[in-house]
Amino acid sequence: MNVLKQLLSYLLTRKSLALLVLVSIFISQVAELAIPLLIGLTIDNILKSLETGNFETSLVLSGVVLIVIASLIRGIMHFVGRYSGYLQGEAIIREIRSDLFVKYETSNMKFFDRHRTGDLMSRATTDLEPIGEFLVWGERILLQAFLTYTGIYLILLSIDVTLFLLIAVVTPSLILLSYGISRILGPLFFELREKYGELTAVITENISGAQIVRAFHAEEREKQKFDQHNQGYMELRAYAFKIRSIFLPSIVLVVNLLVTILIYAGGVAAIEERISTGILISLFTYFTMLALPTRFLAFSLITYQRVVAAGNRVFSLIEDTSFTEKEMVGYTVPLNETPHILFDRVSFKYSDRAILSNISLTIKSGEKVAILGSTGSGKSTLISLIPRFQDVTSGQVLVEYNGNSHNIADLDLSTWRKCVGFVHQEPFLFGRTIAENLIFELGDIDTSEIEQVLKITQLAEFIKSLPDGLNTLVGERGVTLSGGQKQRLAIARMLLRKNPIMVLDDATSSLDIYTEAQFLTAFDKMLKTSSIKHTVIFITQRLSTLKNVDRIVILNRGQIIEEGTHDELIKTGEIYPLLWKTQESGQIDVKLTLEKIIKEREE
Repeated sequence: MNVLKQLLSYLLTRKSLALLVLVSIFISQVAELAIPLLIGLTIDNILKSLETGNFETSLVLSGVVLIVIASLIRGIMHFVGRYSGYLQGEAIIREIRSDLFVKYETSNMKFFDRHRTGDLMSRATTDLEPIGEFLVWGERILLQAFLTYTGIYLILLSIDVTLFLLIAVVTPSLILLSYGISRILGPLFFELREKYGELTAVITENISGAQIVRAFHAEEREKQKFDQHNQGYMELRAYAFKIRSIFLPSIVLVVNLLVTILIYAGGVAAIEERISTGILISLFTYFTMLALPTRFLAFSLITYQRVVAAGNRVFSLIEDTSFTEKEMVGYTVPLNETPHILFDRVSFKYSDRAILSNISLTIKSGEKVAILGSTGSGKSTLISLIPRFQDVTSGQVLVEYNGNSHNIADLDLSTWRKCVGFVHQEPFLFGRTIAENLIFELGDIDTSEIEQVLKITQLAEFIKSLPDGLNTLVGERGVTLSGGQKQRLAIARMLLRKNPIMVLDDATSSLDIYTEAQFLTAFDKMLKTSSIKHTVIFITQRLSTLKNVDRIVILNRGQIIEEGTHDELIKTGEIYPLLWKTQESGQIDVKLTLEKIIKEREE
């Protein structure tokens, strides 16, 4: 990937600021290059006056005034160049970081399956640091170095051709040496960035999974894993530092030797009276001026390789469209109507592993459907196809409004997702207040509506008992709440949106039987009194829920093995009657029982 081309595309969106940087640096460097020449000419005028005994005050004074003016111009324009360069660099970094965030927000679930959280965080933070540094000062230094070289070349050419030829031969070889060193360090910096991303991912996983690590007493094993990644990163970093420590002093040594040779050659030219004493002093200043940009140029080229390494990681994500959700501007579904949902010979594969196979299922408008299945049967995958968190591998998912069928791939995605409410078994809560988690993107909402959904989810009394009520902070991922409280808060968040289609993926698994029964009673009452019909899909292992749904679907290995109402399946089913009898024997873990029943039948 051409990182420089990517950076230029961001740079060109701010042409006025970029032009200000260029003009100010150009004027600053011209003034800086003029100062030694003005000093040399002023010294020559003084020496000439001393030789003739006729001291021309006005001539010397004009030289001093010009030096002061040039110094002021140089100082002012240098400040303008530095500050505008800083503004330009920070603006570009802000835009790149924003583009990365948009990429994360618009990518499908496969993208997050492919990339670890810590690595994605690293790309949006630490990977942008070298790019930001380069944009703030690297670009300016490269431009200053180019102008310094060009200006001194032209001045030397006008003063003494021999000195010009000497510097014209030596300097390019030094630049090529710096470039060669930077090319050697480039792959090393890229590997460093990858190692840092892996290290960040390990840290992030351990912070997120702190409770699991403690529960399994795996602190020592995780510490060893971290130490392995940390040691690998530090060893590679030390190696890169060693290489830089060898090369950079070598470049400085070569630069100093070059300046020494030039000073000697300038002295010879003065002795041979090819140049005056004042011009010799000017040349000494110019030769010294060459040293600093040459060192900076070498350092900038090495830094640029860090930029390339980081930029490849950042821009490869931004430019990759294979995981971007296609925002269809198709049929806009009505938000106050509930469609029929039809799975038409749907299959789904994750990588090369088949999850769903030739599923055909119709869920009618306003119907309550429960989906059962053993672990890995495809329950969650099936319902994730409805809001298009995943897309089918073959077949199609259709929605029917007023007798007209539409493939969900042809729907306006943002509008369609407003029709589908989703609550997972392990709901995600933001580290904000209860009210902010409930309202989220809705903006202003009537307090009475919040109170209503809190009553339905049996949270009203709990919220009242909190000192800050709805303004209570729940902590990161809702850490201050119990599992059941988090699930009910997530359900309340969904109910506020009044989605025509509601999906509860084992969303009451952490509730006790009494609380769940109260919730289901209040939930059914809400469904009956609602102004629109709601389709409700349960993924559940609770038999108490199954008894109150219109239809039950049992999945195994990505296929429907039984389907019907509770009464129908009790009479004609093969799996479900055995499952229901577990209540009489006191077994309540339906998932384990279902797996056992299916396994025994297969044997």
